[in-house]
Amino acid sequence: MIPDRSRAHELIDHLPRQTWHERSFAYWAEKQLVANDSWWKPLSTVVVGTATTTMSMFLRLGFRKVVVDDLHKLTDVLERERNRPIVTVANHESTADDPIIWGVMPARLWWKPDCTRWTLGARELLYKHPILNAFFALGQTIPTVRGDGIYQLAVEIGLRKLNENKWVHVFPEGRVNQEAQMLRFKWGVGRMIMEAERTPIVVPMFFTGTKQIMPLRQKVPVPRPNPLKSTLYMKVGDAMDFAPLVGEWKAARAKLSSEEAVRLDEQVRIAIVDQL
Repeated sequence: MIPDRSRAHELIDHLPRQTWHERSFAYWAEKQLVANDSWWKPLSTVVVGTATTTMSMFLRLGFRKVVVDDLHKLTDVLERERNRPIVTVANHESTADDPIIWGVMPARLWWKPDCTRWTLGARELLYKHPILNAFFALGQTIPTVRGDGIYQLAVEIGLRKLNENKWVHVFPEGRVNQEAQMLRFKWGVGRMIMEAERTPIVVPMFFTGTKQIMPLRQKVPVPRPNPLKSTLYMKVGDAMDFAPLVGEWKAARAKLSSEEAVRLDEQVRIAIVDQL
């Protein structure tokens, strides 16, 4: 189903506004969705650029070694003149993965709005206070509610950003996973890939090392740098193009009944997610 352009606004209209915190959250959700105020771009650039700069320094001071293979496979896609949006997907080792992992990006991209990611982040962990609402909204972190499914506000905002030719990063496991076996990916990323107006280029990534500095269930949930032992390793994979599959899906869907189309939608979402 091609996304209804008004759905995100409808979801925002139905957000509760009883408390100061709820009103703040609804305000920033709408500002983040549209992101066209004259002050938005400079303030967002400052927040994202400062965070990325800080994380670059953190990597140098907090890890014994940082190894990144094939980063050019992402930067080449970001920097060339592009007419399609970008989706990156990665495993999720700790609640500090974003923004820590973006400290590996070259300095020339830190302050370029077109080369900085939008990402989906847990609302219950990040959007706890009006000040944090402003910070994470301007930091291009889209509030996601675990369990609200693939038609929630976060996915609608993610689609909006893809339709604006932006870069959206997703941790499709849906939660932090410090086990050796990766979790089955959630379907929201499949929906965004399918329903974006222009099928995004998908760049897969894998990293390890952040769980060493931020293990689960620690009493104080802040990173613990260990420059004597910790190693961060990141591998960027080859870009993936789902445009042919999405084209076939759209053509087949047009000939089906509503019930048949729903079943086909699910099958294609699963097929995309299973290839990531």
